[in-house]
Amino acid sequence: MNSVAMLGHYAFGMDKANGQTIKAKILTTELKRQIGEESVDLYDTMGGWKFLLRMPFVIFQMLKNHRHVVIQPAYKGVRVIVPTLVLMNYFFHRKLHYVVVGGWLPSFVRKYPVLRWSLRRLDALYPETHLIQRELQEQGLSPVYYLPNCKQLDIVSEQQLPTDSRPPFKVCTFSRITKTKGIIEAIEAVRRVNQEAGKPLYTLDIYGLIEDKAWFEELMKDQPDYIRYGGIVAYADSVSVLRNYFTLLFPSYHAGEGFAATLIDAHAAGLPPIVTRWRSNTEVITDGVTGFVIEPHSVDELVQKLQLIAQDPSLIDRMRPACVRQAARFQPASAIQPLVDHLD
Repeated sequence: MNSVAMLGHYAFGMDKANGQTIKAKILTTELKRQIGEESVDLYDTMGGWKFLLRMPFVIFQMLKNHRHVVIQPAYKGVRVIVPTLVLMNYFFHRKLHYVVVGGWLPSFVRKYPVLRWSLRRLDALYPETHLIQRELQEQGLSPVYYLPNCKQLDIVSEQQLPTDSRPPFKVCTFSRITKTKGIIEAIEAVRRVNQEAGKPLYTLDIYGLIEDKAWFEELMKDQPDYIRYGGIVAYADSVSVLRNYFTLLFPSYHAGEGFAATLIDAHAAGLPPIVTRWRSNTEVITDGVTGFVIEPHSVDELVQKLQLIAQDPSLIDRMRPACVRQAARFQPASAIQPLVDHLD
């Protein structure tokens, strides 16, 4: 009997770049490294309704052949997967673990009493942030252990950090491209700063997976040359791309925001970001120490912050070493320890 069954959106044979798939693969790779590849078996939720049809058979195999079952369901499947797993486990008495991806679960649980009943019967939940941990505990769920988002990245050394930033300053966004990630606000702020300066103080590169191509094409139509789409950056290339920028803009107000992986990329690249005071962002970014924090939806405040650091670029350069030092906290080897500790 193997130690651990891992159920997640692995999308075997496909090139998926969404957060659910990336985190599932990161967690599995590190877990195999720590407890042995032969001790971990993978089960893929890819397939939508086709997976749901075979789900009872998959869960039966996991419970029959493993002492621990670790699940990482997306919101589309969690209402079915968790209750089914809990009910079938009455016959097997295995240890059930739920690694939470994103920040949507607390509000989701409030809507569905059956899901809340099922989650209370798991052996442990592992959310990405302390805020989500508290929100789950307030609904009577326990035990709940903090397991931060993580990525295996090559962190730049402090000796490699730039110390003499000059205009035009290169800034970027680095997330899924959707309205609630603050893409419109980032574009408007850069345009206003440049217009008020009478010259391009900033260039803006927009990276990421486009969720609504028609919306984005309309948004980018007639944008000036200093605002462009940079495509999708491969997982392994994020640090080498970001280290060439002055700052990262993350003016998100996305309802399901958890611990955004883009902040891990920024830390590893020594790139202090400008983020919104939204959900768990301020758990990761300390204002004036590892980045700047502004209010959500406030283009005016983002404009003021960009103007401030253009006048004194050393404000950014002085924060870069602190970002690099904090990046080690979000490497998988240390981040997944709460889960490893409970796989006895």
